[in-house]
Amino acid sequence: MPAFIDSTTFPAFYELPSSSTAITTGSPPADWFLVAQIKENMTITKPTVIARDRTGAEFAVTFDDGDHRGLGDGKARLKKGHTLVVPRATRTDREGEAKKAIVRVPEGASAGVKVIPGSLEQVFELGLVLLGIEESSAKKCAACGEAEGERPLLRCTGCGAAAYCSKACQVRGWSEMGHKANCKVIKSIKEIWP
Repeated sequence: MPAFIDSTTFPAFYELPSSSTAITTGSPPADWFLVAQIKENMTITKPTVIARDRTGAEFAVTFDDGDHRGLGDGKARLKKGHTLVVPRATRTDREGEAKKAIVRVPEGASAGVKVIPGSLEQVFELGLVLLGIEESSAKKCAACGEAEGERPLLRCTGCGAAAYCSKACQVRGWSEMGHKANCKVIKSIKEIWP
């Protein structure tokens, strides 16, 4: 599980390499991702969204192949408030045109772009939680905190991350402790970064 606070793997918009320069040493690593919250879907003829990164910078993301029905497997939608993940994103500077810089997703690359059904803050917060679970050797019930003993913990069938010692704890975790709101987000994060 990646640490979303790592700015080399998750650079902000103005830290992205420019599309006009070759990617060299000192640039982001082989796999880097722009992670930004969709602020507005401006799609009319060419899919375009206005997004906000972790620093608060706002910018446009355009899709050159015109795939406005969805991304990747066709299930993802460009919804306001959801988080957009663009692998190996580059910043297209348009200073000579007196326009703001944008992120342009080249033709054929939209299948690699993913949408996580949660806010940017929620994604970062749950990323830290998942990182903590991954690094911990002690397995605990997500509802009551009881350590795994003779009985194995029951994993959530949706996300596979949350584990419970009993059906009662699972019901409590789902309805009272917020797992219902986080399950799809966790599942999406784990699908992108297994």
